[in-house]
Amino acid sequence: MKLDIEKARQAGRDVLTAADELRSDPVPDSLRSGSQRLRGLSLSDALNDAATGYEDFLKRFGNELEWLGNAVVSAADQVEQTDEAAKASIKQLGIPG
Repeated sequence: MKLDIEKARQAGRDVLTAADELRSDPVPDSLRSGSQRLRGLSLSDALNDAATGYEDFLKRFGNELEWLGNAVVSAADQVEQTDEAAKASIKQLGIPG
């Protein structure tokens, strides 16, 4: 079985792009803006809580996507290395063996 390393790297980069897009989602700011306009009403607190919860979700999911994207790119890099390149990398790290 042969792995198309460039496609794997691109898949990882695509996941990293998705993470960046997720983190820039404007919904939490929109909810907070609505909350400011409704200050003094019970709906204001609800919108602010919704914005905070949604923002936390975006941050956590974005972090997971970033980890996954980096893992895929790293795996593609490692698969691409030949035995000699891998031995050289290990030697550079100073790992005995």
